[in-house]
Amino acid sequence: MTKYEWTEGTSAPLGYPMEVYNGGIECEGGEWVGLGFGIAPGRNVWGAINHGMGNGFKSLPTRLDFIWMSYLENQFYMIDTAIDTAKIKEYFSKGYQVKVTNGSGETEHLNYNEIGVGMAPGGVVVVWVAGVGVQKEVGRYQGKKVTIPESEIAKLDSHENRFWRKDYLDEVLNNGKVIPAEIREKNKGKPIPFGLWDTYRTRYSWKLSFELPENAKLDPSTDVGVSAVNGEWEQLDAAKISLLGNELRAIPRTIGFDFIGSDNKKYGADCDLNEKSGFEAFKAVFGDDPNSTKANIIVKVNESNSYFTIILKGENGKEAFIKTDKIEVF
Repeated sequence: MTKYEWTEGTSAPLGYPMEVYNGGIECEGGEWVGLGFGIAPGRNVWGAINHGMGNGFKSLPTRLDFIWMSYLENQFYMIDTAIDTAKIKEYFSKGYQVKVTNGSGETEHLNYNEIGVGMAPGGVVVVWVAGVGVQKEVGRYQGKKVTIPESEIAKLDSHENRFWRKDYLDEVLNNGKVIPAEIREKNKGKPIPFGLWDTYRTRYSWKLSFELPENAKLDPSTDVGVSAVNGEWEQLDAAKISLLGNELRAIPRTIGFDFIGSDNKKYGADCDLNEKSGFEAFKAVFGDDPNSTKANIIVKVNESNSYFTIILKGENGKEAFIKTDKIEVF
């Protein structure tokens, strides 16, 4: 039984805070890692990990066994399930390569050092392994609704019984520190989009390609960073990106890259893709079948190195623009 250095963490989708009531992760050899270290706030994107306190050498997870509160649903869920220890072990034992940031173009070997447990409305649970700039999904699991007995609640102290106190629930839902005020307003009166976090997991065959101004090129000493709506992150070697084939990936959420302009200056560029536009574009190109074609996501930089556009182009001849919520070139 090999031990690895890792920290546990939790995640909740934007606008949908979650908190573990009791329990956690069972590991090889009977080790135990608790997840009850506070609210996973609905302030960040799905997959952003809210860290625990348990950094150190531990055996790898074998089971999830915990009860949590989904605040917007005012509902407890329970999960008790085996998870894919072999897959986690494969990631942890291999690690991954990234370019060092000193501009030399050299790579360094890094290890995964986090295990994130995401909780979404409807009892959805997703497990990821993560390291610097990289995050991979391990599996998706389903919790079931539970009710905590009155006899158990009666024995809890004033901190432990906060899940049933109206003043505490009002604070969580309305103080703006847990759920951003603009997100609360945006979601007001709308039903919870149950099932959304499963649609995030749909994978399509696509690869990145770049159309840069004449005599410009991607900076070969860097990686291209891509995150996806399913909480995964990856770093792609910019020097080899034109040689990379298609892979099954979820719809992208962010893209970041560096390039050298025809003026020989170095530029950094990144964008947040509009989620609705991303889903519409993949629907337009792939239709109702994620396996219907293969596609390129073409990143096209303008002549003045000030802007870029994103086009999804399928081998079936269909194409669609993907709008961006934020874009910068510097």
